[in-house]
Amino acid sequence: MQLPWDEHFYEIVIPAWQAYHAAEGRLTDAIKAKNEEAARRAGYDALREGGAATIYVHHFADVVIRASPDWLPGDCRSLGALRRWLGEHCTMLRTDRAVPDVELCGDVADALKHAILTRNLDVRQIRENDAVLALSTGYGELTFGEGKYGGTPQVVVLANAGTRALSSVLQNVIDAWRRAADLELPAVGAA
Repeated sequence: MQLPWDEHFYEIVIPAWQAYHAAEGRLTDAIKAKNEEAARRAGYDALREGGAATIYVHHFADVVIRASPDWLPGDCRSLGALRRWLGEHCTMLRTDRAVPDVELCGDVADALKHAILTRNLDVRQIRENDAVLALSTGYGELTFGEGKYGGTPQVVVLANAGTRALSSVLQNVIDAWRRAADLELPAVGAA
């Protein structure tokens, strides 16, 4: 049984996003404690939870298109049209991106699900056979104000257009859904 779209957002998408943030927090804590084994384990957890959150955030468009809620514009009859429309609401962190975060999130999710990108889309934001998510400090690569501060490793997206903090990409897409559907957004870590 498919959950109602708003229940899916609050009970599936948001908890996956919060689990990713919690894993990133454990990674930071383990590094600060100089516990190499805990940091290694936390790094894998952050990669896994980040990947899962990316897939759930991207898949939410499928749930919305199927539910066709009242707030959805009538011209959003396909997933592509819905995601383009959602991209217009993706303005919270940075609006000057060459690659919309909704599109980047989708390419990462597809790469994680399929390992090798074979669907022929206009332009892919990531290479088809390379790593998509990695642990990195992002030092010298991330846009100012994006991701963690202080040189602590975090999950990053390795995109054709450059390295991005996964936390920033997901936050921006979740915020776009919140704006588009006029949803309340619980605090990270809230139950």
